[in-house]
Amino acid sequence: MSVYVFGITLGTFGINLAVTRLVSEELAIGNKEGVRRIAKRCIGISLVCGIVASLLFFVFSDFITQICLHGKVSKNVVYVMCIALPFIAMSAAISGYFVAIRRVYKSTIAQFFEQIIKIWITAFFLELFLPNGLEYACFSLILGDLISEIFSFLCNYALYRHDVRIYKTPYLIHHNTNYYNRKIFKISVPVAITSFIRSGLSTLKQMIIPLSFEKGKMNCSQALTIYGEINGMAMPIVIFPNVIFSSISGLFVPEFSAYHAQKRQKTIQKITYIILIISLAISAVVTIFLFFFADNLGMWIYKDSSIAYYIKILSPIAIFILLDCVIDNILKGLDAQNDVMIINILDLFINILFIYTLVPKFGIYGYLLSMYFSEIFNLVLSLGKLMKVTHFNYFSKK
Repeated sequence: MSVYVFGITLGTFGINLAVTRLVSEELAIGNKEGVRRIAKRCIGISLVCGIVASLLFFVFSDFITQICLHGKVSKNVVYVMCIALPFIAMSAAISGYFVAIRRVYKSTIAQFFEQIIKIWITAFFLELFLPNGLEYACFSLILGDLISEIFSFLCNYALYRHDVRIYKTPYLIHHNTNYYNRKIFKISVPVAITSFIRSGLSTLKQMIIPLSFEKGKMNCSQALTIYGEINGMAMPIVIFPNVIFSSISGLFVPEFSAYHAQKRQKTIQKITYIILIISLAISAVVTIFLFFFADNLGMWIYKDSSIAYYIKILSPIAIFILLDCVIDNILKGLDAQNDVMIINILDLFINILFIYTLVPKFGIYGYLLSMYFSEIFNLVLSLGKLMKVTHFNYFSKK
């Protein structure tokens, strides 16, 4: 999945943020024809980027299977990824358009049915192929994702075609052919480059964690078991509230983009302050809930109370994750997306360094310590950048 996510990062190429930002700005100045032109160009660019990512995965399939996946699966799994990437890229661009025009419910409908189909088809394939071994299990997961992503794209595109018709109005502001291309790439290229670095580092981190556990005198099976309990079982529960936070805070991007285009600095300061206070209060409640109901959650979801130990240890990290998610989306709306990516890259560098040095010596506790330091470091830098961009001191009376 780490390799697959890297491929998705290559395919999307930062276009989803570009379409959200630029469509929001065009709406803010009342240029509806510009909305249609930007959306159309972004979808076309995302198709090209998705195909390029697919070709790269196809050409380097041997390297991916032998080096990244340790020869555990064949190239068939990678080939299925190749087919999925263009559809994922175009769906991301269309979703960015719906976020910008404040009709996110349309892409949500497609995503809802996508998840239903993914769960049903993946369960069907797993039941059918899982007894045949690891490769068939991976193939089932990726194939289920491919089918659901194609369905999601078709739904998204149909909704987009129906929606975009209202923007066929007289062209108020005339620009040459390359004007929008320059604006799109001005946002997407820096985001893409930093996203590639971040995704590559993230993939590297996921691969060295089990290896670092093994250096601490664990065998491969033990290392993967502990890694699975933390990252595959405990952390999904801890970060589950972030699904809601991420969805809501994603809507901040077009709003703050509009305020930024209209130079409404006082409004930005006031709303940012309110959002941070509310987010801090909610994240504190989430942390308390996770800590005191860890045993119940472990038994209810996994029928295993031992997972509660890791949920309790990781519960305070929810505060940093949720706040950082909100701050990052505000910064993206204020044209500081490059700073967000740079902070995330620095965070990954430090996190990898901690994992490489601490995990072999302190085992599981070294890994947990690296997670805490990483999230706190990321939040502090993001909050500092937000205060600088908004020219506002949140700790003052104002």
